[in-house]
Amino acid sequence: MIYDLFEAATGMTMMHNYFRIGGVAADLPYGWIDKCLDFCQYCLLPKIYEYERLVTKNPIFLKRVQGVGFINRQEAINWGLSGPSLRASGVQWDLRKIDHYECYNKLDWQIQWQGEGDSLAQYLVRIDEMKESINILRQALKLLPGGPYENLEGQRLVQKKDKIDWNGFNYQFVGKKSSPTLKLPKQEHYIVPQLIRGMKLADIVTILGSIDIIMGEVDL
Repeated sequence: MIYDLFEAATGMTMMHNYFRIGGVAADLPYGWIDKCLDFCQYCLLPKIYEYERLVTKNPIFLKRVQGVGFINRQEAINWGLSGPSLRASGVQWDLRKIDHYECYNKLDWQIQWQGEGDSLAQYLVRIDEMKESINILRQALKLLPGGPYENLEGQRLVQKKDKIDWNGFNYQFVGKKSSPTLKLPKQEHYIVPQLIRGMKLADIVTILGSIDIIMGEVDL
């Protein structure tokens, strides 16, 4: 259903080419906002409650995740963790709150965190963040501005292309530099040895799942 909403707005299910400097590629189709709000209220929120009833207090689940993959507060900071892995270790840090970028400072929302630092805490943070995301989305939809959607800044670039100082302050952020590639020493890995030391083999799946490794960012 989420993919359907994205496709209705951007024309693509994945790899969305939608945002532009100064606007977006196309306006939202008629009725999209109502469909999005209905999805939050009648589809997503009930599913989250269903997950909680099924999983959160399930004794089998709790036995597999509680006390497993523990990361304390100082380790989370020293290792440069972010997201739920950081906030599950008692660090109330969310860049959206700290930097006030985009419209997050205009919305009423809270940082979701836990203090235990284990796989259960990371799960609980993610569940709470799904609920908080619905709260953020509902408010953001009300703040959608009126007016034109087209790429007004892009049009100005085309009109003034012969007069633009591309090295000037106004355009220094237009280009995006690629992130540096960090090459680890042979046979060394991020974090994992500290988390799995002394654990059972079956716990490795739980620990890797709680870290939520994105395979596209892993050097295979």
